Amino acid sequence: MIDAGVRRGDRVAVRLAPCVESPIAVYAAFKAGAAMVPIDPLAPAARVFELIHEGSIGHMVTATLDALSPAWKVDSPLRTVFGCEPSQDPGGSVRSVSWDEIDAYGPVDGIEGTDDDPAYVIFTSGSTGIPKGIVHTHRSAQAYARLSTETYGVLPSDCIANLSPLHFDMSTFGYFSAVLAGATTVLVPPAYSMLPASLSALIESEHITIWYSVPFALVQLIERGVPQKRDLRSVRWVLYGGEPLSPKHANEIRRHLPMATLSNVYGPAEVNQCTFHHIPPANDGGPATLPDEPIPIGCLWNESSGLILDAKGQIVDGNAPGELLVSSTTMMERYWHSTTDDPASFYFGEGDQRYYRTGDLVRRRTDGLLDYLGRVDRQVKIRGYRIELDEIEHAASSHPAVLEAAAVCVSHRNEKELLLAATVAPSDVDLESELRIHLADRLPPYAVPTEIQIRSAFPRTTSGKIDRRILAEQLGSA
Repeated sequence: MIDAGVRRGDRVAVRLAPCVESPIAVYAAFKAGAAMVPIDPLAPAARVFELIHEGSIGHMVTATLDALSPAWKVDSPLRTVFGCEPSQDPGGSVRSVSWDEIDAYGPVDGIEGTDDDPAYVIFTSGSTGIPKGIVHTHRSAQAYARLSTETYGVLPSDCIANLSPLHFDMSTFGYFSAVLAGATTVLVPPAYSMLPASLSALIESEHITIWYSVPFALVQLIERGVPQKRDLRSVRWVLYGGEPLSPKHANEIRRHLPMATLSNVYGPAEVNQCTFHHIPPANDGGPATLPDEPIPIGCLWNESSGLILDAKGQIVDGNAPGELLVSSTTMMERYWHSTTDDPASFYFGEGDQRYYRTGDLVRRRTDGLLDYLGRVDRQVKIRGYRIELDEIEHAASSHPAVLEAAAVCVSHRNEKELLLAATVAPSDVDLESELRIHLADRLPPYAVPTEIQIRSAFPRTTSGKIDRRILAEQLGSA
């Protein structure tokens, strides 16, 4: 990349599906002193162009230009495309560099940068759909790699299943932490996620020791991956994050993976990770079964501190709920096109210690562990009552026939209503009526949804999480 004109401070987009070239591109960008910007290879052309302009991206590594080529002729900061064959000439002022040309360059010395140089920028739409670039430095990336390898005792002998695409922050565990520990990372192709039986076969054949994914992939693995037919004893850690995992499914996971410690990983992409909660196997001091209550996000890990603030910005005492603020060595520097003192993102405590505002509601339990209560912006007010949408989802997920649940509040039929959609296993029962009775036994009357919709699937982000913004749009237009 250096010989092709990449300079310290540049941005290099990596638009690749999981493949051997993915880590090569990531570490080449680092070696050139540039910041790596992962881009979803399945994103439409308009989204790719938006990120290129938003991030002033001058270089991109990609396997194919497919439908992107015509747009290079418009005004664009892009100057170089790596990894495409000469026949895929992008045209205009953009230069194409094939892998054969890259091989011909030979080894070069890396650029000497600083720990405060940007290492990578992850653009995420969030709930608004407007790209927000999360800028992590080499310092925060190294801190995450160090703390995660310490927290999970990652060893050179470990084999880590990397199910997350590069543009999802979970992938940093396989790309950074595993490398620091000298462990092996298996980049799992996206097709495997659609075939749970292939995932369980991969665990067995590759002797996976550490699994890290969103809960949906775990539920699919247990429900449809025929785990009872595989030898999965190699798995010693099962890490999950991004969304809550129901105790019902956690118990099933622990039953099929009896040698594994289950760990709830919490942390917005802005801080990589900041809390953990380990549940040991039953034969190693863990409970035989988990109670039907939300699994805590646990306690802050090393090199981190936190505050809980109420709606008035005052520090919460005792176990009252409030927004979690986190200060950590793993914290991002800033948002792209923003500053480190942006009051909407950061709070300054005693001694001007900088905290990131997570936007997540938590409550500290008597044992010191933190319970996750949901997003600040997912607390809604209907008919004068304040309702936690995440509480409704937890109650619905506890029904034996429900695989996943999502609660959203939308304008529907000219009235503000609470709607609930649930994906379910095949069943002959009248689930809607059953679910309404189930919720009425667990929620106050005002929190029981006015309408329940049973669906076969939810819209999802490319990281596998439920896309509640799209779901709300679908329900609102139904």
